[in-house]
Amino acid sequence: MFAAWGRFVYRHRRAVAVVTLVFTVLMGISASSVMSHLSSGGWIVKDAPSWGVQERLDAEFGTGGAALVAIFLGPEGTDARSPEFLAQVETALAPLAEDPLVKGTIGYKETGRESFVSNDGTATYKVITLTVTEDEALDKVPEVKALIVPPEGVEVQLTGFAAVAYDSNKVSEQDLQRAELVSLPLALLILIGVFTSIVAAGMPLVVAGVAIPSALGVISLLAQQTEMSIYVLNIATMLGLALAIDYSLFIVSRFREELARGRSVGDAVERSIATSGKAVVFSAVAVAIGLGGLIFFKSSALTSIGVSGMITVAFSAFYAVFFLPAVLGMLGHRVNALSVRGILTRIRPHSPIEADLYPSRVNRWERLAHRVMDHPWRVMIPTVTFLLILGLPFLQIRQAVPDAAVLPMSAPSRTASLTLQNAFPPGETTPITILADVQGDPTSEANIRALFAYAETIDAVEGIDRVESPFSNLTSPITGKPVTVDELVLAYGNPTFREQLQPLLDFYVRGSTVRLDAISPYPPAQPAATALIPILRALPAGEGITTGIGGTAAGSYDFLHSMDEQLPYMLITVIGGMLIVLFLLFGSVVLPVKAVLMTLLSLTASFGALVFIFQQGHFEDILSFTSPGYTVAGNPIIMFAVLFGLSMDYEVLLLSRVQEAYRRTGDNTLSVGEGLARTAGVITGAALIMVIVFGAFALADTITIKSIGVGMAIAVAIDATIIRVLLVPATMRLLGKWNWWAPGPLARFADKVGFSHVEDDDIDPDALEESKRVEAHPAGATGA
Repeated sequence: MFAAWGRFVYRHRRAVAVVTLVFTVLMGISASSVMSHLSSGGWIVKDAPSWGVQERLDAEFGTGGAALVAIFLGPEGTDARSPEFLAQVETALAPLAEDPLVKGTIGYKETGRESFVSNDGTATYKVITLTVTEDEALDKVPEVKALIVPPEGVEVQLTGFAAVAYDSNKVSEQDLQRAELVSLPLALLILIGVFTSIVAAGMPLVVAGVAIPSALGVISLLAQQTEMSIYVLNIATMLGLALAIDYSLFIVSRFREELARGRSVGDAVERSIATSGKAVVFSAVAVAIGLGGLIFFKSSALTSIGVSGMITVAFSAFYAVFFLPAVLGMLGHRVNALSVRGILTRIRPHSPIEADLYPSRVNRWERLAHRVMDHPWRVMIPTVTFLLILGLPFLQIRQAVPDAAVLPMSAPSRTASLTLQNAFPPGETTPITILADVQGDPTSEANIRALFAYAETIDAVEGIDRVESPFSNLTSPITGKPVTVDELVLAYGNPTFREQLQPLLDFYVRGSTVRLDAISPYPPAQPAATALIPILRALPAGEGITTGIGGTAAGSYDFLHSMDEQLPYMLITVIGGMLIVLFLLFGSVVLPVKAVLMTLLSLTASFGALVFIFQQGHFEDILSFTSPGYTVAGNPIIMFAVLFGLSMDYEVLLLSRVQEAYRRTGDNTLSVGEGLARTAGVITGAALIMVIVFGAFALADTITIKSIGVGMAIAVAIDATIIRVLLVPATMRLLGKWNWWAPGPLARFADKVGFSHVEDDDIDPDALEESKRVEAHPAGATGA
């Protein structure tokens, strides 16, 4: 099947190239607007209890619409409560009153609440409510900021969800540009080193150049129909660069090898697709299965990363087996043009291709493989122990939904968020909101007593400072002491006192529903805050009262809880899918199990590094970040989905060559050595490129992307070195002939399907001599 595909592409190579370029241009036009369609949200589970509470707050209490927080920091000695300072604040915000985007503002002047004044009394803040949703407000942040006129000597800071999202988008775009600027030149240098030809080295970058815009174009179209995370842009580009280069590297290497073996250009294309092309397709299926596991999760941030990742993988693989062989068919022997072989020959006597042509000439990789296989237990036990030790920090993982803390200190919204958190009474702008539905009039004696008792129960929970409601945390204007429940019953029964309490009822009560705001000093994204939610939900509210708990901390808890619930389905699907794909490719039930176990080992080590570095805060100075004290929720799952598939890239390439040798020789030890010798150079080059592409995102300013980049770079480095060079030869030596075993019915099925078949590795001596002559003078060769 794959050989037939190679023949088809070669036969229609010019038409294939033209169609690809036209489609890329069209998708590139679509991709140019992708940023405007992506969302900074997506971390909310919309069928969770907290989402139901938020919908009710929007519909019944009128809290729908975005809100920004403007902080006014006066110079030392300022009295933020003074009429003069408050007048300055009102003057600064006066232009907002005339803007249809702004619904209103509220602060100390309107409420007299001390929570609007900083701890040292020199600053205050105003909440600006807007007439648009949070997502719609994102593009309006600069407009609102421009309308605020800072008073002389007063610093104004702006934060809120939309402000944080705006800065996140801006920083993500800068991160992407920086990563591309660093990774592309380095990748080209490595490719030149691998191929010793500038033309051959350029081929993988050409494929990346058509795959990434095509993928982003489709993602842009999809983002106009459904919510797609802003991080999709970084993940898709990261994957597109790594995979398009990797897949192309495998095929170009095999094409040049087949030319050097004496095959014609058409035959070289055909065999390259029949061997490396098949490996690429199966690798892509494996990566897609891993990313597809993200679809099980209920947050659009994770599902959109999964969908966009699969789109990127599909284009990277498709162009590698469609567009690339067409270009190679037109280039023919000119793929070796602009060679730097002469320079490298002075440094290294034999090129990678020459080593592949003469397997009897044992290279250093083959010697290493045989040394490992001579002492498999001695290699395997300490290596596995080392990887498990690296993974130990993962046992201490604490996840939290990202907030402004993942942005760099230079982001204005993060500075404002820290000011709000550290300079003002904590938790005032992010309460845990409880909606209590009672039977009958909320101000009846029975309901007042029940709600008072419920508020006291909440207040008694460690981590809750107080509960704001019409039936709790009230102070008597006569005695200055807290109002008792008996006094509260009398007050609501007295028309005069009830009139004084009416503003509270107007704000906190709708029909038979009462809102209670639990103030916690913990930042809502921190694990300490989310840990309060199950405790509060378990509290008895009283007979006849039903409650729902929402707010930022509740939304974060529901996201984490949903993630834990869906994780087993993802693991079963991804691991099961990998086992099936590898079985179909190799016709063995043993090799797939070994591959999965090896991958889990490398993931364990990289997850340990993720927690050690970004949660525990090691290497902060080197990597230029400040640890938020937690691991960004979803990052381990995203890494698992991507890396579980990526690890199969090298597994499939290596084992495909081992299988070719085993079918030819029947010698397990010799086959493993030969397979490693033939692929180690390509795998090393491919892995180094992946490490550079992923590592370039370590330069990102957002911890979300920085941690993914570093974690995946570490995982690929471990996988391509410790796993492929040490553990794979050791385990395959111990398993011996069992490597290729399958029960009779399954073996016959795999043989019938035919994906595990390999072609005879024949070489035409006469054609080989001609190929060497052409390779020495590529300018005179033709393949178009």
